[in-house]
Amino acid sequence: MKDLEAATGYSDDWLKDNILLRPAYKKILDLENGGFVYYPERRGEKWMFVASRMEEFLERYFKQIFRR
Repeated sequence: MKDLEAATGYSDDWLKDNILLRPAYKKILDLENGGFVYYPERRGEKWMFVASRMEEFLERYFKQIFRR
């Protein structure tokens, strides 16, 4: 998560609220659905990402994610 924070400049709370936990994006991202993000199942577990695929995702959905 720290790498994603550094790459985007946003806090983990913002990333969770605006990307990782948004239902439309979670369908794409979640490892359980064939995605590339491991969603922690228990408190204390770490988020895990395939960095190259997250970068592609952010580039593809940049306009939708970051417009306000």
